[in-house]
Amino acid sequence: MIESTTLRLPSAELGAESPLPSFGGLQRLPDPSGSPGLPPAMRERIAYGRLANPLPYAVQNGYGRDLRPRQVPAIRLANDHLDAYVLPELGGRIWSLRDRRSGRELVFANERLQYANFALTDAWCAGGIEWNLGSTGHATTTSRPVFAARVETARGPSLRLWEWERTRDLVFSVDLMPAGDVPVLVAHVRVRNPDPEPKPLYWWTNIAVPETDGVRVLAPADRAWRTANDGSLDSVPVPHPDTPAVDASYPRTAPAAADYFFQISEGHGRWVAAIEEDGRGVAQTATAAMAGRKFFLWGAGAGGERWQEWLSGPHRRYLEIQAGLATTQLEHLALGPDEELSWAEAYVPLELDPARAHGGWVDALDEVDGRLADVLPAGRLDEEHQWWRAEVADRAPAEQLAAGSGAGLAELTVRGIDPRTLPGTPFDRPRRDGSRFLVELARGATVDQDAAGAELLIPPVSARWRPVFDRVADGWWGSLMRAVRAHAAGDLAAAERCYRDSHVFRPSAWAARGLALLSAANGDAGGAIARYRESVGLAPECLPLLVEATEHCLAAGQAGRALALVEAAPEAVAGHGRVRLLRCRALLGCGRTEEARAILGDGIEVPDLREGETLEAVWRAAFGDAPLDPRYDFRMGPSVPA
Repeated sequence: MIESTTLRLPSAELGAESPLPSFGGLQRLPDPSGSPGLPPAMRERIAYGRLANPLPYAVQNGYGRDLRPRQVPAIRLANDHLDAYVLPELGGRIWSLRDRRSGRELVFANERLQYANFALTDAWCAGGIEWNLGSTGHATTTSRPVFAARVETARGPSLRLWEWERTRDLVFSVDLMPAGDVPVLVAHVRVRNPDPEPKPLYWWTNIAVPETDGVRVLAPADRAWRTANDGSLDSVPVPHPDTPAVDASYPRTAPAAADYFFQISEGHGRWVAAIEEDGRGVAQTATAAMAGRKFFLWGAGAGGERWQEWLSGPHRRYLEIQAGLATTQLEHLALGPDEELSWAEAYVPLELDPARAHGGWVDALDEVDGRLADVLPAGRLDEEHQWWRAEVADRAPAEQLAAGSGAGLAELTVRGIDPRTLPGTPFDRPRRDGSRFLVELARGATVDQDAAGAELLIPPVSARWRPVFDRVADGWWGSLMRAVRAHAAGDLAAAERCYRDSHVFRPSAWAARGLALLSAANGDAGGAIARYRESVGLAPECLPLLVEATEHCLAAGQAGRALALVEAAPEAVAGHGRVRLLRCRALLGCGRTEEARAILGDGIEVPDLREGETLEAVWRAAFGDAPLDPRYDFRMGPSVPA
């Protein structure tokens, strides 16, 4: 059964996307180049394909922390064995997967929908099973709508999810199908490169599961690559990476957050499993293309506890078992011209002998191997996937249940491809968004620049769109789009010329901000501040603009100017947690320590706090060696006394 429905969840409002193109990445990736013992091929894959920025996606940082009950659109997929709920407006994430025989939830089904700054474009939420295509990190599509449709097959209906990923210009699809006679959910995944040039390829499936006191994570490996605090990768033995006294397969024993990328042993199946104290749990396995397995844990330190509470609420803990195409998440493969790659994943409920599952490492692995062989005999998943490739992959959807973005329609139009003819994934019925202006331009039409500028401030940045935007009539929006494209390409002289042209046609905060960035890049801090003040004056209620301008002033050592910006902010943005934090920093920079202490004492919640960002430095500047307030303890390393 496949049916459209809703889930009632306490949810934050996602809010509007930022109108500011992000010319740099949101997160700093670890640099493992100095790691000893990395195989040469792994070093090459780590160096290849790193994403400089999320363009042409907008940053999603308009959310808050206030929760209220909302009806979240969902699609239910069920048979006699399993009951799954998929959220098409959140990247097609499987929010819940329940074993109907036992009533047991197999994944961590978060009781709230709370966004945080963890994704390539910021907004992300914890829980369920998510699909990550693009580059290292949570995907650009994780908090965006995707297409969803019912596909009829000889073995029952399949739920197909698909979208056009814009940073790489790749098409992905996921077909979800219960395995029929066994309690297994199968995901047939396909990634296609529609272009005549090779593309970096990254995919990881993240499965959140409850982290109870006795849960154990298993994978058929005796070593793993672990990310160290300095970003290096160390090959460590598992399950005892540091000392025989500590078994790292039990996440609750870990003092701090950690990533373990398992080095899967030859001769074993490729799987990863989380097993509860009573022997029940869930495993992920897949066909050979999906080679990597990992688990992530927050650790028992105060910072890990705080992040768990931040994402899921009090007394709700999770860990993630993950699977990907490479050994680690720092690597990218290559997808050749006009090529595709597909594989099948299976999510399998397990009921194991607790004594063996929690006994010696080898016995525990053998126990999982044996149970998986009982449920999915050797070769069955490969046979299922071969059938899917031959009979289902290119089949047209029977009923569209949810609409994705208009990006695929625009990108296929500019390539001269009928958007209805990409086998199995038609893009001709998207939701109404700013991409419709791109479609018109790609067809040779003109658009109203004010109408386009009200919905589309970040253009496609690939070379394929250059002739299209070169044809756009002069005007504030057309010049701005050319400026952003030149800026993204590193042609700063052309970007400055086009920003100035746009500003002459009609002064806008967006052109002034672009000129501020260029002034800063040229070392003209004073000119940048002047342009930022102008841009904030043109759009005083644009929170991301105020934040960026204030952060630039602070970075330039101009705390007084930063304070003037935040104190002039309208009430609609002045109370935002990020702005209050910036005001606190500006006060400290101006020597007004008591006022900064008062703000910290009242409490600050910064909705878009970044993974790896802590408030410790601000606290120390205000209170010296006083113990860090637990509300501000987001430190990912081991907790130490202040």
